[in-house]
Amino acid sequence: MDKLSIIHYFPIDYFPPVMNLIDALEEKVDISVSTLQKSNTLTEYSSKRAKIYRRFKENKKRGSLFVLAQYILFSLFTLFQLIRQKPDVVLYYESISAFPAYFYKRFICRKVKLCIHYHEYITPSEYDRPGMRLAKTNHKFEISYLYRTATWISQTNEYRREFFMQDYPDVSKVSCSLLPNYPPQKWFRKEKQHTNEVVKCVYVGSLSLKNTYVLEFCQWIAEQHGKVWFDIYSFNFHKNTLDAIEKLQCPYIEFHKEGIKYSEIPDLFDLYDVGVLLYKAKTMNVKYCETNKFYEYLICGLDVWYPKEMTLLHEMDKRMFAPQIIEMDIAQGIFPKLELSPREVDNSSYDKFSEKVYESFMKFLDKQQD
Repeated sequence: MDKLSIIHYFPIDYFPPVMNLIDALEEKVDISVSTLQKSNTLTEYSSKRAKIYRRFKENKKRGSLFVLAQYILFSLFTLFQLIRQKPDVVLYYESISAFPAYFYKRFICRKVKLCIHYHEYITPSEYDRPGMRLAKTNHKFEISYLYRTATWISQTNEYRREFFMQDYPDVSKVSCSLLPNYPPQKWFRKEKQHTNEVVKCVYVGSLSLKNTYVLEFCQWIAEQHGKVWFDIYSFNFHKNTLDAIEKLQCPYIEFHKEGIKYSEIPDLFDLYDVGVLLYKAKTMNVKYCETNKFYEYLICGLDVWYPKEMTLLHEMDKRMFAPQIIEMDIAQGIFPKLELSPREVDNSSYDKFSEKVYESFMKFLDKQQD
């Protein structure tokens, strides 16, 4: 494989697995990326060698006609880029990104290798949800053509892959693969010292009162009277979430509304003891989610606290990791027992790195080219 074209409709700056794939492969293959331009103050991702074409700025507040027009223009520009670059492989992420790949593969270059990856697992019925019209239209192209011509279709873990194959039994099992959400090896911390004079917790990511237990967790923090500190780094949150947390007026909670640059996360995590997951897990997607946050916490030697609704983590053999992975029943008010004594974590057995995943992906594609 000499040329790889990536189609990722939503801004790649919000998706660490895409950035990690580019970083892992850009020295080995000519990469071009078609994506939207982000609309917030988060630092824009840049690559040493990959060509990143940011088509238009995302705008979540505009009407459906504007979104449709923007999508059509994005697809046309992306299609033009594919025709000009003549890639060996096209990789698109999520159904929303499928149309340019579909048109190019079916009508322009049938010999191109097609790869599909899903950040999220979406059941067939969930394509009928509000706001999914474009994705649903593209999904029809996936079912009618793309799934049977794709070289590679991947989910982030074994559970999701099994669900996908049950949903689409006609898809070749040979093409159904895994592409886990692991962080890069440079994040690795072989040892972690927990001083535990107080327990310092951190959360990085999107937040809402509807989909996370952030308010309940913050209320528990306030009840600990300084035994636990909690820092939140989020640029993507609902205003009522921030208002509810600020209303607590807890001096042991700090909300960093600007978020954090992805490359700065490992040094930030050196300051903390525990990484927190707070999803209410109302859908199959989240119940069986190995979120990239989970491995980002672990690779840095942080303990992980998670809600019991996250079924995959509940069923996981946690003994394979040195940090403590502790379940919370937040809905019932059950939180971890605090340990305020010093503890050192030997994290040397950790071995889940993005480079290994994407090198295996590239080797698979190289074999298909032979």
